[in-house]
Amino acid sequence: MKKWMTLTLTLFSLLALPACGGQAEPKNVDLTEVYASMEEVCDWWTGGYMEDVPEEALELYYPGLSALEPVQLIARTPLMSSVVNEVVLVECKSEEDADKAQEILQARIDYQVGDDTNPGGAWYPESIEQWKKTTVQRQGNYLALLAVTDTQSQLADIFNQAFA
Repeated sequence: MKKWMTLTLTLFSLLALPACGGQAEPKNVDLTEVYASMEEVCDWWTGGYMEDVPEEALELYYPGLSALEPVQLIARTPLMSSVVNEVVLVECKSEEDADKAQEILQARIDYQVGDDTNPGGAWYPESIEQWKKTTVQRQGNYLALLAVTDTQSQLADIFNQAFA
């Protein structure tokens, strides 16, 4: 009788678990660590190649992003390069802010690519083609713009695996 009672209580406990929330808590990810993992893949980034986007350029490249007051923000690019290398990792406070940040990052891609009326901001055909391959990765309130020649898919994997 005790075994049946224990088994029944265990069964009810297991059935009650999904009612206690249903969704897992979002994982807290340190974007500095994610970026460091990306640097290991792109070892040529070290030695000062990738720099923080200066504050005045941040608003020019990503208008409205800093106004969202992100929890974490890493925006890095080389000061001068003929190769596409631009990485933005951002954690937003809310889903609404993450939606806005996604629009801002996509607008950066769209500007660099251009359209039939306006030439792309990336200027060179090879650079524009690379920007066409760029996407905004999103994991909850975390986003990544990874415009990187050659290692873009590897960096996207690093970003997305940080949330696994």
